[in-house]
Amino acid sequence: MIGPFSRRSIGAIGAAAGLLALALVLSRTNIPSGTTTPSDQYIVDPNAVGIEVGATFTIPAEQPVAGGGVFAAAQGALPPPRIVLVDLFATWCPPCQQETPVLRELAATYADRGLQVIGISVGELPATVAAYAERYQLGYLLLVDASSQLFRAAGARGIPTKLILDAEGRVLRVVTGPM
Repeated sequence: MIGPFSRRSIGAIGAAAGLLALALVLSRTNIPSGTTTPSDQYIVDPNAVGIEVGATFTIPAEQPVAGGGVFAAAQGALPPPRIVLVDLFATWCPPCQQETPVLRELAATYADRGLQVIGISVGELPATVAAYAERYQLGYLLLVDASSQLFRAAGARGIPTKLILDAEGRVLRVVTGPM
């Protein structure tokens, strides 16, 4: 017994202090996790050339919707758009998360004027995207591009990337990075 502490208590305090010191040392160490996350500007393919302005960007009718169903059925339930803003994003992407409220507001404010916002989640599962839509209370259409097929069709260099299309699907403008 040392003071009010038993040898056992002092040993436990010493062991806890040692574990804390080890945890602090390891927290400053870069330990590879086996997965990679794009960094900086979230560039996925620096060799991508991007879709040309004036080209047509087509979403397949059978493209899955995050909440279930397919694009053709979901699109058929909406009024015909005058302008379509396609947002290629990922739920894990911080810039994408930051601009999601802006897109939600754009979709809500200008829907009656013919703006349709379509989010396309790149390389993710439908359940992940549906949970993201619920968390951010998104009222616009979210599609799942699990195989990144639409991402490649857009020639996007990274995420987020937005395509602004006319009613026929012709590309009017490509916006890379967050809004």
